[in-house]
Amino acid sequence: MPSRLYWMKMVPPGYAENPKFAEAPIGTGPYRFVHWNRGQDIVLETNAGYWGKKPQIKKVTYRFVEEPGTRLAGLKAGEFDLITNLLPEFTRQVPKAAHVLGLEHPIVILNADAGPTKDVMVRQALNYAVDKEALAEGLYEGFAQVAQGQLLSPSFFGFNKDVGPYPYNPKKAKSLLKQAGAAGATVEIIGTSGRWLKDREIVEAVAGYWDQVGIKAKVRIFEFNEYLNRLFDRKTRADAIFVVSSNELLDADKSFSAYYKAGGIGSSNTDAELAGLIDKARTETDVEKRTSLYHQAVKRAYDQAYFVWLLNIEDVYGMSKRLNWSARVDAKMLVHEMRVAE
Repeated sequence: MPSRLYWMKMVPPGYAENPKFAEAPIGTGPYRFVHWNRGQDIVLETNAGYWGKKPQIKKVTYRFVEEPGTRLAGLKAGEFDLITNLLPEFTRQVPKAAHVLGLEHPIVILNADAGPTKDVMVRQALNYAVDKEALAEGLYEGFAQVAQGQLLSPSFFGFNKDVGPYPYNPKKAKSLLKQAGAAGATVEIIGTSGRWLKDREIVEAVAGYWDQVGIKAKVRIFEFNEYLNRLFDRKTRADAIFVVSSNELLDADKSFSAYYKAGGIGSSNTDAELAGLIDKARTETDVEKRTSLYHQAVKRAYDQAYFVWLLNIEDVYGMSKRLNWSARVDAKMLVHEMRVAE
């Protein structure tokens, strides 16, 4: 609860009930909303009535630019001061770069209830098939770490230090597929492009590793809205769905309730035992008991291979020479923390 209270937003009760609230929000922060051109930009200006220290930057414009190359060109031309999702290979081309190990964990959700991935040996094989270290070094140029077999970072409450990544072992993957009678099986993997850093590239790389052990990986990349429809559609779940999960609460409950627990918005299992552990942990107030419940949940999900755990990626930003700012682990870009050289 304290973690969730940190994310509560304060607005006048009457105003929050206004149907147009989303189009013209109001709050208590150092900046006030000016206007929003849908799909183009959002403009903010300093809030004269702000109770805290006045920010140095008076006006902020957020631009929405999907293409990484276009963002890079705009930064180099002086059009932008800060760009997100800077491709690792571009870090040496920008005036300044900032990076920090963030909260984002790319994973592949495996359907444990239907299709070839219903067999736990197939799910384990899909984990052993992927060289996570190669992805971290080759695809992300070192701006990532191998995930520790759980949708949590070591700093998160509930992290189980006794569970590590599935090692890269294509020989074992092939053996498990043979035992399961799934050699040559087709597995459909759903992804999107442009939403997360190198999302399409990592989906295609994972599919390539699966192909190498005898799985026919069918990659389907969708526009983001359609991708979300498929991610949250519990009636016709795909064999595998790529997603990047971020947990700003630093508490296992957020990730586990959404992706681990049966019935969660992104889960693909009906494991009653796992759901029971997560439910108990939500209401347990004893810290040691709650920790133990999450440790059990982590271990059970790992053994059942409900996901292919991949990486914990860094947030990589490009900055203009005039901007001074330190990247935050929670990925917030708080402009009142920024300074621009006069």
